[in-house]
Amino acid sequence: MLPLLPIFAGLLTPVAQARPEAPALLCAVYPDAPTCAAGVARCVSCHSLAGPPAHNAYGLDLVAARDGALPFAEDLPRALAAIEGLDSDGDGVSNLDELLVGTEPGFDSTVEAECAAQTDFDNASYLVGKYDPAFAWRRVMLDFCGRSPRYDEVIAFRASDNPVGAVRDTLSACLESPYWDAVLEELAIGVIEPTGPATDFNILGNWAWDLRLYAYAMSGDRDAAEVMTATYLVVEEPAGSGRLVEIPDPRTEGEAYAQPLAAQDRFGVLTTRFSLAMRVMFADVPRTLAAHWYKRLLGLDIARSEGLYPIDELDGELPWPASLDVDDKGVWQEGCAACHSTLDGLSYPWVRYNGIDLEGDTTATYLPERAADLLPTDGGWIFGRPVRGPEAWVAEAVASDAFARQTTRVFWRQAFHRDPYSCEEAAFDRLWTTFRDQGRNVESLLAELVLLDAYGTP
Repeated sequence: MLPLLPIFAGLLTPVAQARPEAPALLCAVYPDAPTCAAGVARCVSCHSLAGPPAHNAYGLDLVAARDGALPFAEDLPRALAAIEGLDSDGDGVSNLDELLVGTEPGFDSTVEAECAAQTDFDNASYLVGKYDPAFAWRRVMLDFCGRSPRYDEVIAFRASDNPVGAVRDTLSACLESPYWDAVLEELAIGVIEPTGPATDFNILGNWAWDLRLYAYAMSGDRDAAEVMTATYLVVEEPAGSGRLVEIPDPRTEGEAYAQPLAAQDRFGVLTTRFSLAMRVMFADVPRTLAAHWYKRLLGLDIARSEGLYPIDELDGELPWPASLDVDDKGVWQEGCAACHSTLDGLSYPWVRYNGIDLEGDTTATYLPERAADLLPTDGGWIFGRPVRGPEAWVAEAVASDAFARQTTRVFWRQAFHRDPYSCEEAAFDRLWTTFRDQGRNVESLLAELVLLDAYGTP
């Protein structure tokens, strides 16, 4: 099929398409823009909330400034510069200023009421307008212990000569509570997306193992990256105690069924029996596996055209970056290639992992020659960089800004039930970069979060 691609390309009618290289080009022009903190801009910078191809006000101005006679990579930076001084969304702030402060130039982005300055109002109960340890302490009790403080606890807090230290001490105690165990399980459900019965001899896998592994990696003194790097299994011992314990290898028939892979082939929640059964299933190229974990653990949703790093595997045969179409699915076509030029490269390192094998009556096996006729190597790409095999893929993933941002975002949303306001973006960025640079420990992350003005200011 490949030799015919240029012929097919010549028959295609030009249409308005989202260009997968556009977010990276925008961030090359505005590297300090908060929207580029994870390496690529969001689609809503230029498109409507419904997504491409519909444009928002900024996107329409950008289209009007384009010169179709120039190559896209040369023309887009020129067009971006041409509309910097405009106020596309009519909110009184120029496009350039909005990009640099982290709001979107295509949507009216007046400052949220919650970001307005406060005065103390002669309030005797709270330190209004600045961090109030008493306010933060009560909030920690509710958010992390799941209850209001008792009267004796209030009296003890008021008597403390180090109220900020008491906030952190209370957080530490709450993170050992059954309530927080239940919170971690709920967060794990959102990541794992369990389906079917949780039984150890289900051919599709018992997802309870996956929930425990996620909760374990996100607790204690562990590196959260173990959610993707762990070779161990996590059991609850004694059963019903809520106490999670790692074991290096299966000890029983049930545990062996839960994790049939050899240790060197295990990569945390990505390669559990449940993950491989549900995300690979019968596919030769495990695109769903790559897309799911790219979204859930790295926060980049290919279906929304987020986190696209197009790789042109056809070396210029088409006017757009396109993948090899190794399984003859037609993904070289322009409408498909926008996502597949990123997605397929993400998938290749996992091609040796088998999903469901009805003939063999099994799931979740590693086969060194699996799909070798389609992909003779397991080389691929992540974040536009070449990797060979799953170990290199995972190493890039856990070291990335995207992993740090997404993990921080998960726990920010748990605490605030929303994303950061515009006035909180700088604090959020400090939070995830500290998390990334100082061991990727979630409990340390939360200890910093509860001391933020965003958390403790009434």
